[in-house]
Amino acid sequence: MIIRLVLGLTCLFVLPQILQSQRAAQDDIKASQRSCRLVQMTLAARERHRANGEVRENDEFTAAAKACKSLEKVLAEGDSAEVQKATQSLRSIFALLGVAPSSPREQFAALEKKAAGLKGRDLFYQLSSLAKRAFNAGETDKAEAYAKQLLSQAPQYRNDWHYGNAIFFGNFVLGRVSLSKGDVKQADHYLLASAKTPGSPQLDSFGPNMTLAKELLDKGESEPVLQYLELCKNFWEGEPQRLDEWRQAIRNGKTPDFGANLNY
Repeated sequence: MIIRLVLGLTCLFVLPQILQSQRAAQDDIKASQRSCRLVQMTLAARERHRANGEVRENDEFTAAAKACKSLEKVLAEGDSAEVQKATQSLRSIFALLGVAPSSPREQFAALEKKAAGLKGRDLFYQLSSLAKRAFNAGETDKAEAYAKQLLSQAPQYRNDWHYGNAIFFGNFVLGRVSLSKGDVKQADHYLLASAKTPGSPQLDSFGPNMTLAKELLDKGESEPVLQYLELCKNFWEGEPQRLDEWRQAIRNGKTPDFGANLNY
């Protein structure tokens, strides 16, 4: 009787933990599959610009694409142990790329470790991601420092394909830092400064990140956001209709659905 009672209590406490672990594993698999689709989209966009020499090889994306194929294969075979192994392998790669299922802190730690000791152009290429990831990880002081370092280095690389990203994301992060400190007007300033970028392969293809703009809309700052969207037409020339739709929605007192433009 006592043994049955002990076994029953053990099941009562252990079973929910097992189910929670299984759900977490399934969530990781789904997040990995979504990120794999993002990897393929990025690789496709990168290929479109490679002929002009505008995009450097990114070993993490190449490694991620291979690991995504491995995950697809073991999922089809139904081997749970191999699925877990493949998912864990992808997690470390995704941490470097800054996508789920890795956490913001994992993503920042992975990139900061990779960037340690870098100098010159190699560091310049990492600073925008370091600034963004530091902010997402709650490291606002580091985010501010990296963003200012990025903007201070940018004039040295005016002819580099990454220059436009530096102008955009350096100001973007400083705007988010300002807003987190309650300085709305300063955030407005940085929002408009970010849109004065000449563009880049990424910005020209995917458009502006709208996170700061949405956060300012939530604060009632519609006029700066309308100006921002108008400025974005200078580099996102392929999507003027979408920018106009967003502007019209804001004029009507609505917050547009910015979709994927909140996610990079």
